[in-house]
Amino acid sequence: MLRCSGLPFLPGNTFQDIGRSKFHKSHHFDQRNQVCILVDAKRPGIGGKPLLATDSPEYTLPSLYPPSYGPCRPGWLEYDRQVLCFYGYFQESLGNVDRIPYQIRNVRILYYLEDDTMQVSEPRTLNSGIPQGCLVTRQRIPRPPPYDSEFTSLLDLNINHTVQLFDRVYTITGCDDFSRRFLNRLGVAVPGAVEQPRDPATELRQQQDSAKMARRPAYKIDTLGKFLQYDRKVLRFKGVWDDRGSVFGDVHELEVLYHLSDDTFEIKEKLPVNSGRDSNGMFLRRGRLPKTFDHLPAMGASTPVTVLNVVGGGLKGGRYLNDSVGIGKADGNYYRDADLRIGARLNVYGRMVLLTGCDQFTESYYRESYGLEDFTPLYGYSAPREQFVAGRRTERELPPFNGWGTHEDSEGNCLTLEPKPPKINFRKFVVYDRCSLRFGARMVSKIQENNDRFFVISYYLSDDTISVYEIPIRNSGFLGGEFIKRRKLALPQQDPYAAERPACYGPQHFYLGATVRLQDHQFHITNADIYALRFMEQHCEEFPLSNLGKIVRKLRDAMQPQYKEYVAKHMAKIAQVKIDGRTVSTITYEALREILIELLGERIVDQEIVTLCRLFSAESEQPEPCDRELVRSAVHAELNRALWSDLERTKEHIYHLEPTGAEWLAPQRIRTIVKACKIPLDCALVDKMLQVLNKNGEGNISMDDFLIMLNPAAVPSKPIQPLNIKHDVCHFTPYRVTGKLVNWDELLAHIDLERTLTNQTS
Repeated sequence: MLRCSGLPFLPGNTFQDIGRSKFHKSHHFDQRNQVCILVDAKRPGIGGKPLLATDSPEYTLPSLYPPSYGPCRPGWLEYDRQVLCFYGYFQESLGNVDRIPYQIRNVRILYYLEDDTMQVSEPRTLNSGIPQGCLVTRQRIPRPPPYDSEFTSLLDLNINHTVQLFDRVYTITGCDDFSRRFLNRLGVAVPGAVEQPRDPATELRQQQDSAKMARRPAYKIDTLGKFLQYDRKVLRFKGVWDDRGSVFGDVHELEVLYHLSDDTFEIKEKLPVNSGRDSNGMFLRRGRLPKTFDHLPAMGASTPVTVLNVVGGGLKGGRYLNDSVGIGKADGNYYRDADLRIGARLNVYGRMVLLTGCDQFTESYYRESYGLEDFTPLYGYSAPREQFVAGRRTERELPPFNGWGTHEDSEGNCLTLEPKPPKINFRKFVVYDRCSLRFGARMVSKIQENNDRFFVISYYLSDDTISVYEIPIRNSGFLGGEFIKRRKLALPQQDPYAAERPACYGPQHFYLGATVRLQDHQFHITNADIYALRFMEQHCEEFPLSNLGKIVRKLRDAMQPQYKEYVAKHMAKIAQVKIDGRTVSTITYEALREILIELLGERIVDQEIVTLCRLFSAESEQPEPCDRELVRSAVHAELNRALWSDLERTKEHIYHLEPTGAEWLAPQRIRTIVKACKIPLDCALVDKMLQVLNKNGEGNISMDDFLIMLNPAAVPSKPIQPLNIKHDVCHFTPYRVTGKLVNWDELLAHIDLERTLTNQTS
């Protein structure tokens, strides 16, 4: 009787045993020899009743996965935000209300995989009289009795199956694609979607709605409804007006716009550059376009009005009303959307406009509304100054280049009467401003003296320009300095006087081992700086010679037929070196280069070899020690050379940044202060200065030591001779691979041929 007393069938309001009177919890401890110990045997349940098999903690539902194939992570993490969606319905009895015994209500069942909870919601139905929304909130739903101790699981949900959730029985008719794929991966066969039964309540509402409609509705132009439906929806056509029959006629390129909201036309004219015509660009102001037009009405002439006879007969004694809604009025004298198509001609007040093309929205509109499929644009309409191909103007033919200035400047002079400066890629300029790739090169020439000349080639990424600087060498007979001024350099074997822009050198043309020809001078690239190598490795998709994956793949393909014999052949070149407290198998750069050239020959270049040596370097990770007094002397020399004496203003700036007067600052904060105060120190010298300054246990820099380092009067330093900051103080040189060590074991592990061959033999 308690179960039928009206309590909702929800968790917490159901009782498996109505006659139970004891609900105490079983104890966890027992007393043996006056000592409390934990009960290791199976304890009874609530009220001392023995636990069933399904109540025991060891009982779990059967797993959806075979052994050792289940997810490694927990369910709340493996299936986070993954929901299965099923579509179905349930039948609700109405008790012969409105002459229908029942109605069908559509539902959507959501199953959350992360915690096995379910939610049932009902979509919105127009004029149904039912407050749609959530029918069952998200929760774990128990199965119907006598299995109410278990919960509804994923295996209970499938198409063409019924499932009871609380007091309703739902029939599942379909699911989404994700649910179907998920169940198929679990080995559950999912049938196709089934058709839902017809709903008598919906059919009755449709019959009642159709009965309310008038059999003979009055004629009325619903301008507001059409405006709301087609507001800001415009059909866009391309057209031409051939006026070459007149004295100074030409072919005019037009853009025909048809506004669906009020059936009005608007035609704009596209004036080409240097056409000699002056216009505001408007060919026809927005308005309705008549098909036939004879003359304009005279001033003061009355407009004919249609009247309707309401009461009485004849013209005398009758009652009449103006036809304000246009009953029986024929509107066939104006162009509509049905009259527009590609190839149609419009009479625009005596000017015949031919439609030659349309945009994508117009194509979809006519495809859905009128079933048209052919939208091929018209060809072959040309003019003396321009050519129309598929409704658009082609590029002008430029004259040959005369050699003055650049091709960009010449194009600007030919396209417009008022020359404009060439446009630059501002986005690229902002990203790569002051970023340049520097390469070391030597000249290759038939003259023996020129082969000993060395150059620095700088490629500027912001505007793709190149400059060449010659390194002066004493007693060589060459002064050095700027060799090629910064500019864009064209690739060789091109016509310099062609009308088209010549192809220029890009960053991919410069790499170690490449030979480039710059203004009739041939250079062989021998080295590069650290920034250039690191930039190419970070953008390996654009620089394939610095792509480690492609290089290793090339080595693997070449070494696979003779891997063991080839490695054993060169084992004598491997040396065991102790680096940073660990023993490493290393090989020198020269030995590795000989091995790779012997293996691949001309198929490998120096850029690929250097990339391998950099990425598998076995050099010590400890920074090279530097002399504190040498760094102090270099800092004071740079400050004196720049006549810098703004130490007090630097202290004020530090106070504004750190009002609390912190005694220790992070190294990155010190770099910000140096840049903000414009202290004339090179970045490499700043790094060395931060290396020798006093630090605490957290790695922060002492502010007192930093200010003393910037004050030559506080602690005078020894004068030093002029030096190269990067070379003599910071030990910075262009990247040279001579003497570098390569981690041989790590390189072979990355090639990964040992395990592959072992698996093939086994």
